[in-house]
This record gives sequence, C-alpha cells and structure tokens, in this order.
Amino acid sequence: MIQEEQERLETTLRQIQPAAPPQDLMERLRTAKVEAQSVNRQAQNETLRTFRTFRWMDLIAGWRRLAVALSAATAMVLLCLAFRLAPKSGPTDLSDSSGIKANAVQVGHSLVASFDTVAQLPGGEPVRFRCREWQDDVVVRDDAKGVVISKSTPRVEVVPVRLEIY
Repeated sequence: MIQEEQERLETTLRQIQPAAPPQDLMERLRTAKVEAQSVNRQAQNETLRTFRTFRWMDLIAGWRRLAVALSAATAMVLLCLAFRLAPKSGPTDLSDSSGIKANAVQVGHSLVASFDTVAQLPGGEPVRFRCREWQDDVVVRDDAKGVVISKSTPRVEVVPVRLEIY
C-alpha cells in the first residue's frame, strides 16, 4: 500500500462506530463479574480469619518455645553451680599426679623391605612403583618411676616412577 492509501484507510476506520455487542453476552459478563466479586470477598474474609487465627497460634507457640528455652537454660545453670560447689576429691598436689617425666626418649626407624613392582593404569599404560616398608620405633623412659613405654608402628611408602617411552 501507498502511504496515502494507508492514511485514508485509518481516517475511515476512525469514523466508523463499532457495533454493539449482543445482549446475552453482556448479561453473562455482568453475572460473571458479580460472582467473581462475591467469591473474591469470601476468599478475603476466609484469609483474614485464618490470618488472625494463625497469628494467635504463632504467638502462643512462641511463648511455649520461650518457656522451654528458659527452663533448659535454668537447668544448665543449676547443673553448673552444682558441679562447681561440689567438694573435690583426690590429691591436691598436682605435681605428684602429673604422670611420668621422661628423661630418655629414643625415636628411630628401620627399613624392613624394599621392592619394585609394575602395574597398569586404566588406560593400559604401565607404571612402575617403588615400595619400601619401614618400622618406626619410639621408646620413652622414666628412671625415677621405673617406667618404659615402647611403641612400634609399621609404615609403607609407595612412590610411582613413570617411564617415558618415546
């Protein structure tokens, strides 16, 4: 269309009055609007009633939670006071009950075994591992009390060695 034709069409369309909608359609729209308004009012009233009820219930539940928390805190304070005020039994001189005083400590390790092994990665690539087994020993002595504590722990060291093949 040419610009002039479009302008003439638009002016003609502005001058035309729209037709009136059918009466039965207008009646159905009016009744639907009235029903929707009444349903909306009922829903608002129900929401208000529910909100008010839940608000009081939440307030009561909050007071209950507060009462439970306060009673638990009171019980904890009473227990702490009871343990603090209870008479202490046992030796009063802590220097005698402090345990052993080590005057000789020996730490050592010894190589038990050493070997190499080859394994394959999930991709099929071979990898060499160097494995060493160690024995760690700790000896603590207290000559004053005649106590000797000895502990031995095995340890395995595995080091991967990758071979680059070109």
